[in-house]
Parts: sequence; C-alpha cells; structure tokens
Amino acid sequence: MSWTTDAENGIRGLPDVEDAKILVEDGEIREVHVISAAGKPAKLIVKDVVGLIWARYNRRIDHRIVGVVRMRPQANVTAKVEPVSVPEETAPVLEDASRIRFGSVNLYMDGARAQAQVELRWKGVRRMGSASGWCSREGAHRLVAAATLTALQEFLDDDVALGVEGVDVVRMGGHEVAIVGLALLTHRQEKLLTGCCTVGRDLPQAVVLATLSALNRVVGGLKTKEPIEYILRPVST
Repeated sequence: MSWTTDAENGIRGLPDVEDAKILVEDGEIREVHVISAAGKPAKLIVKDVVGLIWARYNRRIDHRIVGVVRMRPQANVTAKVEPVSVPEETAPVLEDASRIRFGSVNLYMDGARAQAQVELRWKGVRRMGSASGWCSREGAHRLVAAATLTALQEFLDDDVALGVEGVDVVRMGGHEVAIVGLALLTHRQEKLLTGCCTVGRDLPQAVVLATLSALNRVVGGLKTKEPIEYILRPVST
C-alpha cells in the first residue's frame, strides 16, 4: 500500500469525513479533496487534514490545496460547496452578497465541434462568456471552464490573467466530483487554484461551480472592475 493510499484512509477516519482523494504530481501532493458530512466547519476539517499529514507522514502541505465538499444529509440533493477560509496566510474573500454567482450554462455539440456559453452574475450585473473548439464530449468540459473564465474576466481588472490547467471528474464515496484547476497570473506571479463540486444532474453546471469555487476563494484580493449595466464593444465595419 502506498503512503498516499494510507493517508487517504487516515483522512477518512477523521470526524465528519466521508471520503478523500489525494492527487500527487512528481512525488508532491498537489491537491487534497475531501467529502464531509454537514457538521464540522470546513476550515476545521482542513486543519485536521494538514495536521494528520504532517504528524503521521512528516509532510507539510499548504492548507489552500485542501478542498472540502460538504454533503447535505437529505437524499438526492447535490453537495453544497463551501469555500475553505483559514485565517492565516489566506487572501481576503468576498462577502456572500458580493460573490460572483452562477447564472446559466449551455453546451452545444455538433459532431466533433462544441460550444460552451456561461452566464455569471455579480452585484446585479450579468456577463456572458463563450468558448468553442474541436473536442470530444469529455473534452467539452474544459470548454465550459474556459467559457466561465471568459465571463469572469469581464469582472476582473485587465492585469489579471486566468487559464484552465485541467478539468477532471472523479468518483469519491459513490459520488462523481468535478475538479477544476486554474492558473492565476497577477503581479508577475503564477498561482495554481483548485475547486471542486459534486455532480448532480448537470455535469456542465458542476464544472462552472467548481471553477467559481476555485476563484471565489481569492477574488476578494484581486483588482476588479466596478460592474456597469452595459458594455460597449467595437463594431466591425
């Protein structure tokens, strides 16, 4: 048994944890995804996970790579994604009323070509983003994440750049979970952000919510544009 498998089993033994998955790249822990019951606060679960990995395996990890998906106890209800906020070394997080919200998502498939359209809301203003390309149905989920970022960029300052690092769907505790990795480039520094969301009936929507989960944790510390009702774009002649 590998140490990561043993660590996953150890995390599953923590209070209020139902399942866990550790993603390793080049021998280093890149992401830790946890499914928990709707009981213990997510930030305390994160501290438990970080402490367990340090105490038992002598490995230090950044608490920001630990994502927690909280499950409601009712049957057939999708998960509530709770962004993790730990007081130390975290960027400011927007208040709930100011968070960028999901509006809608549409994914159109025409043979090997796909187009994704995503609508987001912030402070009462709606913005639409789109992305298209040649891809498989599975690869189309990356287009959904890219369309989400296109809409997000309408709210962010021009010196903030975002890119999709990867989109994956894994099974944890009998549930499908969408995981999105983003590259954030600002102030000449690149940071990897990750977010996750349990898949309900709509996988594209879960991809959008996972993308927002990754960014909403830090968007309060980024330069934003004050939203206006209309955007004027150049008209080609």
